[in-house]
Amino acid sequence: MLNKERFEVVKGQFAERTIICPVCKNTFIKPEEKRTDVNISVQMMGDCALNNVDTLVLVCADSDLLPPLQFIKTYFPDKKIRVYFPPDNFSGALRDFMKAQNKWVIRLEKNKVKFFNSIMPDIVEVDGNTRTIPLKWKVPD
Repeated sequence: MLNKERFEVVKGQFAERTIICPVCKNTFIKPEEKRTDVNISVQMMGDCALNNVDTLVLVCADSDLLPPLQFIKTYFPDKKIRVYFPPDNFSGALRDFMKAQNKWVIRLEKNKVKFFNSIMPDIVEVDGNTRTIPLKWKVPD
C-alpha cells in the first residue's frame, strides 16, 4: 500500500503453468496471472460499501471489471469512476461504459509527456529539510 489514506495498489498473483510446444514437444514454464480482477473488484466494491472512497481510479483495460463498475454505478451513484487504459491496452466494453456516463477513458500512452513531466526529482527540499528518494524506488537508468 502507498499512502493508505489516499492511494492503494491492489495486486493479484502469478502461478506457474507448464506449456508443451505443439511443434517441438519441449515443455516450459509460463507465468499466468491469477485473481487480479477479482481482488480489484472486491476492493472497489468494499471501499464503496464502507464509504472509504469518493473517486475510484481504475488503471486497467480488462473487461472482466465491467460488472463491478456497473454494480458501483447502480448502487453507489455518488461515487466517481475514472478509467485509464495502460499503454497498448484497450477495452471497447469499458470505453462504452464510460461513454454512457458522459465520461472518457484516458489512454495513458497519449499522456506520456505529462507523466514524465510530473516525476519528482530524487532530492526534494521542503522548509529547510532535505528528503532523498529511497534507493528501492529509483528507476534504473
